[in-house]
Amino acid sequence: MKRILLTLAAGFLACSVFGQGGVVINTRGGGVDAQVTDTLTGQLVTGNAYLAQLYYGAPGVAEDAMVAVLDAPGGTTATPAWFTPASLPGYILTSTGGGNRYTDPAVVAPGANTDFQLRAWQASLGATWEAALGAWDSTTVMGKSGIITVATSANNLDTPKPLAGLASFDLVPVPEPSVIALGAIGLVALLWRRRK
Repeated sequence: MKRILLTLAAGFLACSVFGQGGVVINTRGGGVDAQVTDTLTGQLVTGNAYLAQLYYGAPGVAEDAMVAVLDAPGGTTATPAWFTPASLPGYILTSTGGGNRYTDPAVVAPGANTDFQLRAWQASLGATWEAALGAWDSTTVMGKSGIITVATSANNLDTPKPLAGLASFDLVPVPEPSVIALGAIGLVALLWRRRK
């Protein structure tokens, strides 16, 4: 009986590891050509001074409910990637921490349509997107791509799918409170004028 239970447990573990969908986080190649720009400098981002992480969820899930892709099949870590050197700016490639990433079958079934979003930030803000959000100010930049839907590979033994449809995006500073206030005043003036 003990042998049967151990065999079933091992089989379940093997199925859960092989039952993960895969994608390639590279932003150049495989029909993908998406670069990231720092709006403070006006330059394409380069090197490990910037980090990026791919987030995912079931189609239609709210952005704040998305989770980070995993580094390895059956893994529990989600390490950010960094950007290419100045000779090829703005991209994430396998050589800079890109490459294959995996989804958790408890979140999205392997091979199913999955919503993905690439998020990037200055490394000085923190090691994760969540840490960076707390430190973001008008002198630092963060940003995220639009949400794209990609069917992952059916399992982690299949060739991971490219992020087809991923578009270039900008990293921006958090708006100054005075800019927000000015925008609010303009909105109130427009509404007041329309009411007359």
